[in-house]
Amino acid sequence: MKDKLNICIVGPFDAGVAALRQQGHAVFYLAHTEEVFFNLPEALEIKSFAPDLVLQVECLGRRTLLQGLDELDCPTFFWATDPHLNLHWHSSYARLFDQTLSTQKSIVPLFKADGVKDVRWLPRFALDMASPPIAERKNDIAFVGRLSEQRPGRKWMVDFINSRVGERTFPVEQSLTYSEMLALYQDTKIIPNESILGEVNFRLFEGTSCGCLLLTQDLGDEQASLFEPGKEMDTYADAIELEEKLKLYLGNDQLVQSMSEAAYKRVHSEHLPSHRIETILEYVKDAVRCRSVGPDADKWLAITVASMWESGMLKIPVGEVLSLLSTVKQDESVVIATLRVQTVVGAGSVIEENLMMLLGGKMFEDSFRLNFTASAAALRLGNWDAAKAFWYRYLNAAKGSKLPPKTPKDLLILWAKELKRHDMFFRGGFSFNSKTHLPHTVMDCLVALNEAQPGDVGVLKLIETMLRSRKELDQVRDGFLTSLVAQEFKDWRLAFELGMTNLHTYRLDEGMKKLEVARTLAHEKGQERAFAMTLRSRDQSGQISKRLQEY
Repeated sequence: MKDKLNICIVGPFDAGVAALRQQGHAVFYLAHTEEVFFNLPEALEIKSFAPDLVLQVECLGRRTLLQGLDELDCPTFFWATDPHLNLHWHSSYARLFDQTLSTQKSIVPLFKADGVKDVRWLPRFALDMASPPIAERKNDIAFVGRLSEQRPGRKWMVDFINSRVGERTFPVEQSLTYSEMLALYQDTKIIPNESILGEVNFRLFEGTSCGCLLLTQDLGDEQASLFEPGKEMDTYADAIELEEKLKLYLGNDQLVQSMSEAAYKRVHSEHLPSHRIETILEYVKDAVRCRSVGPDADKWLAITVASMWESGMLKIPVGEVLSLLSTVKQDESVVIATLRVQTVVGAGSVIEENLMMLLGGKMFEDSFRLNFTASAAALRLGNWDAAKAFWYRYLNAAKGSKLPPKTPKDLLILWAKELKRHDMFFRGGFSFNSKTHLPHTVMDCLVALNEAQPGDVGVLKLIETMLRSRKELDQVRDGFLTSLVAQEFKDWRLAFELGMTNLHTYRLDEGMKKLEVARTLAHEKGQERAFAMTLRSRDQSGQISKRLQEY
């Protein structure tokens, strides 16, 4: 590989471009494009720029879909900066690139499961900012982020901290510019952090860039590998731990200074844009050309467009979406995308014809996803026989044997269990509407079941069983559990789960009251020992048990 490269960057990465140019590389930089569909080879030809690498950095505002990547004679990389919210289209768009870089290490296996060949971890980055002494900063603690009904956990966190900081300054800002946010951080000692779906987010890097102490949810090894808990930042597992950490750090400028300095040093040794550039250039050395080309590239672009349109991200006429899908090879992925788009626009008669064609022609009989999607489409149309037929096709292909479904509810539950087995649990960032969309995941099926039969105890218990191990979905789980406990109010295990979920979502008082109820119910049934063992297994710090003794 040459020492100095010609690098084309599409998408917002000002600091990375500056670092590349400082190292002597030539950069053709397109931070934003006016067009949704952008023909990159044409733009390169106009600029007479022959790249040694193309890197697209995902833009979280106006989206750009690159065309013509298969014509380029250099490695092509896609940096997915928000894959936890966009995997529903990232996994098809990534097929147009040789290498996909995911900011979330936990999502790398999900990309690979969707057929993306070369996926690597590349975390978000920090910035080279000044870090004023902690003692000179005006704000003890501050939070920047939008509060809305769609993010109840964030509001619960802010309300909880407000109730614990007393007279200390705690500004909460929802509409600052990026530079204003960084300036606020430079005048703040502690930054609390809350993630949407258990992801390592920008706030971790932004706060440490400004020399703040980050107090963030415990997200496990991925986050801990970036900054060391207890030394460079700190974590909490629930509201009790957050309260204890606030008591420890608020007013303790010396400790905050020591830990924020350690994080600031880590930023400058590992997490600046120049460090990410070094990693990218290392990845280039063993990059292999594995992008889709020709008709296959057209197919994956069409599926990407359909996925984005279905989610409401892409505002183009549905006719254009269906036209793109109709002009590519009609394999199972294209047929699935087409059924989903047709469902959104209510093209019932066309869908019916397509379903009959799939059954009559015995097309894609071995495809789990096709059979599930077609079965869901048949249910939507009220065609019970066709819905069952696609289920039995799947069972025959999988050589499985299960009790036959007697009702649409039975069938949707069966599909939900199979989706879980296929690790298709949740689409982050996709706002599923059971009246508009076809289900695609376990959560979609559960939501559809609950909306069809609100308050059904069997459905609520299934939802609770399915969600129990998914801590990142506690905000969603809380509402279902509340409904279930209202009906099964003598079940101490359910009351216990609701109490723990309350604690995980910043409702300390509610959570402790629910745990006290669970303990009382367990005592009435002679199951105090089972309750104690259950609590001990879930209370790693011992703080919950200690607090419960006070009730």
